[in-house]
Amino acid sequence: MAAPPVNERCSPVTPGAVHLEFERLLRDRKHMGLRNLIGDVALEPRNPFQQASRKPKKWVVAFVGLALLAGLIGYYFHLR
Repeated sequence: MAAPPVNERCSPVTPGAVHLEFERLLRDRKHMGLRNLIGDVALEPRNPFQQASRKPKKWVVAFVGLALLAGLIGYYFHLR
């Protein structure tokens, strides 16, 4: 009878070892996540050769400015 394939050999796997491996895999995926998705939508594209912080896109600045202006106008007329 032939020996079992290398990837099917019996090896004791503990829950702690699985947990450590899972945490390592999650730490290696820093390019994923909701925070990075929002950053990619609202900020300029990344430059892999510079570690400088990214600037916001022009439409984000305009939208936030208009929203603040609308909020201030509403607040002013509400107190009047």
